[in-house]
Amino acid sequence: MEPNIGTRAAAEIDNQINAFRSLQEELTQHNIDYGTLMAQRNENEMVLKELEVCAVESEEGGEVVIYKQIGPVLIKNDLEEAIDTVKKRLEFITGEMDKAQASITKKQEQSQQLAKKIQEMQGAMQKAAVEAAKAVAAGQS
Repeated sequence: MEPNIGTRAAAEIDNQINAFRSLQEELTQHNIDYGTLMAQRNENEMVLKELEVCAVESEEGGEVVIYKQIGPVLIKNDLEEAIDTVKKRLEFITGEMDKAQASITKKQEQSQQLAKKIQEMQGAMQKAAVEAAKAVAAGQS
């Protein structure tokens, strides 16, 4: 025996709801990733400010020694090289944030479209159920 229209419609709505949940999980992960990138950007901006303070101190005649960690070892690093490295890192992070934001926007749009589709499907299913109930009631009179 073939499933009736209501059963098929309910199954299709369930499939769409599962797709919606999956989209929401992806959106949550993208937001977490974006938050991580924001934290990295803030940290690197603070490092850049500290390096700029060191540059001013160096220009005033103070001795500034900068180290960078490579594995378990600290190695002396040139101040200008350190500033350039941090600036490049900030450029990269900003680019990744832009990509992540575009991805978040795309997922939000997809999620909204899918939610609208689910609502329309549920509305059509309810309308069909009301019409079927009226037909049954009319047949019994």
